Amino acid sequence: MRRYVIRIAIFGLLGPAATHLGFYLLVRHAERWWWPQPAIYLVELLPFLLCAVIDGALKDARAWERAVVAGISALVASSLALAIVFGGFGAWTFGLAAPLAAVACSILATGTDVPDSTDPIDRL
Repeated sequence: MRRYVIRIAIFGLLGPAATHLGFYLLVRHAERWWWPQPAIYLVELLPFLLCAVIDGALKDARAWERAVVAGISALVASSLALAIVFGGFGAWTFGLAAPLAAVACSILATGTDVPDSTDPIDRL
């Protein structure tokens, strides 16, 4: 259970912020979509939480496999969410920055994985 809480916190806090901050620093004409930053953060939160669940479900996979799957799922989910909410091709392109943030979050979450602890009473 602790694994999912840490993973959801990492993906939920860092994923949306890293996606849009990185894209904003690279492309200055993104100001048109940057002004409602809390709204964009909320739109990006759901795709990154989905990535956290998918990444956590692949607990038996190797770290690079989990990172690749997280990147692909972030690309699809983020692009669709932004295209639906903000409409148009311009908003859809923001989803192209999501895979890098998702891969970074996956690697960070993999580094914080701890084995599930067992109750001392169960050991007896």
